[in-house]
Amino acid sequence: MAIGQFELAVRVLMGLFVVVAPTLLFLGLWKGLTYLRDDELIERARRMEGRSSPSPDPTGIAAFPASAFDGDEGEEAQETVVCDACGTANRAGVRFCRECFGRIPDE
Repeated sequence: MAIGQFELAVRVLMGLFVVVAPTLLFLGLWKGLTYLRDDELIERARRMEGRSSPSPDPTGIAAFPASAFDGDEGEEAQETVVCDACGTANRAGVRFCRECFGRIPDE
């Protein structure tokens, strides 16, 4: 059973493809992830490592709708807890303030 030169060349090329293709795909993925890396975000995370409770900028973020605290007519008023840091009223039983994201002590 002799293998012809053409068939041998095809098998060698297929073997090289099977070995090289995953390596090239991995390197392309690595390059793409490096391109998408957000250095500013990484630097902010490093600066915040020493803090006990990070407090991000809450601008434009709502944990739940403000209407939950408006006291809709016809509904009973919910129990609230006042945040020590900013004085915002929050639902009883929550762990973090909806305004400043500060930790609310357990009662």
